[in-house]
Amino acid sequence: MTESERILRRQTEWQRSRHTAPWSEKIRQVARMRPSIEALRKERRRQRSPDTPGAARDGQPVSR
Repeated sequence: MTESERILRRQTEWQRSRHTAPWSEKIRQVARMRPSIEALRKERRRQRSPDTPGAARDGQPVSR
C-alpha cells in the first residue's frame, strides 16, 4: 500500500466516524477546533498585503 493509499484510507475512516457521530459530538468537535481555525484565519490575514485584491474584505462578498 502506498503512502497516498494509506492517507486516503485514514481519511475515509475519519469521514465515516464523523458521519455516524451524533450531532452533540459534532458540535463538541467544532467547539474544540474553533480556536485553531481562528488562529489560522488571523495568520492568513496577517500575511496578506493591503494591496492584495480582496484582502480588506477577508472573504466577504462584494456588494455592487
